[in-house]
Amino acid sequence: MNKEKTAVAHRLPWLDISRGLALWAMIVYHFCFDLQWFGVIKADFYRDPFWTTTRTLIITSFLLIVGISLFVARARDISARSFWLRVAKITACALIVSIATSFLFRESYIYFGVLHFIAIASILAWPFAAYPRLALISGIIVVLAGITFSHPLFDTRALSIIGFVTTLPRTEDYVPIFPWLGVVLIGIGVAPSLPIRKAIPASPTPTARLLTWMGQRSLWIYMLHQPILIAALWCVLAVLR
Repeated sequence: MNKEKTAVAHRLPWLDISRGLALWAMIVYHFCFDLQWFGVIKADFYRDPFWTTTRTLIITSFLLIVGISLFVARARDISARSFWLRVAKITACALIVSIATSFLFRESYIYFGVLHFIAIASILAWPFAAYPRLALISGIIVVLAGITFSHPLFDTRALSIIGFVTTLPRTEDYVPIFPWLGVVLIGIGVAPSLPIRKAIPASPTPTARLLTWMGQRSLWIYMLHQPILIAALWCVLAVLR
């Protein structure tokens, strides 16, 4: 397959808005989780099909956008420095998440959550960004392998980051390479069929502007939304009680 040069618009408001929508869904999900954590509501976020399916859909939307964004970055010929700086920022944030959750959830801290995964997946998927057809085929294979194969060998914490576990590890966020790398690759694969050569203007409505703003600051919103939600809920419940 030949590498194709693709002219990409400088800004893609629809992509920012899509990322913003995914962030809103994540914030609502985490707010409900926090309500359960504080004992305001009763819900099983680990086994209830409604909540597990909701989480899967939110992560899928994020990772498809990651794949599309990798293709767009490759088509724009971003510098190696910009790429590795982005990976370094995500990695640093992932480490902060691990450290913070080790205090909140000593037995189930996040050792390989969505940020850890995105940092690794960005590196693994980057070469495929030049070959979207290969990425699409590979992505489907990775997803199928990840959901159909399992072995006790991968149940150890060290190997569980690969996937293929027979039982889910005890952690508050778990996004293994298999099958989720496949979703990123599929995002790369479908990117050429999306309107990336010409920016579609965003609606001038306040909602569209807010979602665009959020989509352009996704990493910082991801890092800050939970501390803000938890602090706000703690203050409100302290007053009410």
